[in-house]
Amino acid sequence: MEGFQLVGSVEDIPPGQSKVVTINNRAIVLFNIEGQYFAIYNICPHEGGPLNEGRLKGFVVSCPWHDLAFDIRNGRGTDGGGYCVGSYEVRVLDGEIFVGPRRKT
Repeated sequence: MEGFQLVGSVEDIPPGQSKVVTINNRAIVLFNIEGQYFAIYNICPHEGGPLNEGRLKGFVVSCPWHDLAFDIRNGRGTDGGGYCVGSYEVRVLDGEIFVGPRRKT
């Protein structure tokens, strides 16, 4: 899988949980939602809050600092304020999780 990096195994992230990994010097947070894996940039663009510490509800994570919310499936802000974070393709192969390059939106 060209362009993808191994970041862990499915056992590393139980359903409903997240894990921060570093890819190309960027903090990326992986989420497991009922066996589906999603990856976004971990830093909120507003004031740099760590999204992995935010509240996850469905497919939306809220920044723990100011409650800006982002859809973990595509990185788009859900409040209409124009904020978004990078989103990354995730693949699972034989129980191992791989993250690809940033998606173009």
